[in-house]
Amino acid sequence: MNSRRRWLTRSFFGLVFAPLFTMARFPGATAQDDEALAYYRQAKIDWRQAAGQSLTIGLNKHPFTESLLPLIPEFKRLTGINIEYLILPEAEYFTKLVADLSQQRGEFSVIMTGPMRNWQYVPPNWILGLDDFLNNPKLTDLGWYKLDDFHRALLAANRWNGKTGSGVGEGPLYSIPVLEESYILAYRKDIFDQYNIKVPTTLEEMAEAARLVKKNAGIPGIVARGTPSLASMGTGFISGLKSYTDGKWSELDDKLNGNFHDPRSVKYTETWIDMVRDSGPPNWANMQWYDAMEAFTAGQAGMIADADFFAANYEDPKKSKVAGKVGYALLPAGPGGKTYSGLWTWALGISRATKNKEAAWLFVQWATAQRTLLNATIGYRNYNPSRASITNDPRVQEIMGGWGGGSYLKTVAKNLETAKVAWVPESERQRLGDIWARSLHEIYFKRMSATDALKKASSEVDRVLKEAGIK
Repeated sequence: MNSRRRWLTRSFFGLVFAPLFTMARFPGATAQDDEALAYYRQAKIDWRQAAGQSLTIGLNKHPFTESLLPLIPEFKRLTGINIEYLILPEAEYFTKLVADLSQQRGEFSVIMTGPMRNWQYVPPNWILGLDDFLNNPKLTDLGWYKLDDFHRALLAANRWNGKTGSGVGEGPLYSIPVLEESYILAYRKDIFDQYNIKVPTTLEEMAEAARLVKKNAGIPGIVARGTPSLASMGTGFISGLKSYTDGKWSELDDKLNGNFHDPRSVKYTETWIDMVRDSGPPNWANMQWYDAMEAFTAGQAGMIADADFFAANYEDPKKSKVAGKVGYALLPAGPGGKTYSGLWTWALGISRATKNKEAAWLFVQWATAQRTLLNATIGYRNYNPSRASITNDPRVQEIMGGWGGGSYLKTVAKNLETAKVAWVPESERQRLGDIWARSLHEIYFKRMSATDALKKASSEVDRVLKEAGIK
């Protein structure tokens, strides 16, 4: 299917016309561009060993996708492998992906995935471990590929030993990271300076800063995701809770019982909800990630605790009203004085059902090679880079080094010292996150106390995990 349906959709860089549902086939090979391909030919492998084969790549609508597509014709010239791709918005993408993987149809050879998603795909054996590809000298030149160039925390996040409740960073590598996402505090430095508001280092100081911004500047003091779904829990909220408890709290205890009603969780949740109710936007309960990001970009909030790479939007003077006015800091810490941010990384993996496994690996290797990711970052804004060499490249430093008056890159580097996957590994994370998010609505709208709402959420999660055979 070569037809394209174009719809108005939200992009990381703003509102644009873009394909929501796209299946495209690239044209035939063009004349070889030896200069462009010379870098890849330094690898001691035969890039054309799967020439003539075809792959379909499953992609989420995302800035990484936008950065990858312009580069794919280069892969065709290098390998002779035919590429088709399907792009869908996130919810539709994962629905279609699970249908394909669970039925082992093999429609997608290469998939866009990530650590927590892999917890659903690994137990039923839907995706392949990648270590055999990495250690096969016919397929990979490890000296050229430089696996150790990836930020260590990102590779660790994509390893799992398959044991429910533990084992992140251990066992097989199931996907290769293409970007880094951890969670920091962005704040309106101009407003904080004007009204002498302290950059918060504790949750209580954060709530007070939000109150002062609203009082003095007349805008919401903080903006945050708030829809009753997993997406609202997995970034700033859970990272703040981890930090508040010095990294010692988890949503499930060591016996895989729901732990939302832990007194520390209750206290944190009460303070957070009071903050967004009293000082946040009136539509918090309906805010998606892009609503929160765009509100801050438009100058409609004093703070946002969310993905670090959103800074690319804030700092774009063509699209942002706050460019040059933003400061960056670690999330407020707990009593121990450290931030324990969660970590996510979009990554590329391989479906077990694909008929062209070696070709699929060649694509993953090419797409995550140093030059490809460098081009995606410099030319097409794939932030934040997953490889240290790209983060440290002078051209990337020139772009990102000035963000927040130089505070951005320093904050991200410091954050990665303790950032790690915030969730307990188990396959029902989506349902668990939805239950948790709904409990926050009960508290926000004052239908239940925090203690009662979170105790109810724990009981519901226990039932779900029991039904799923996890406990």
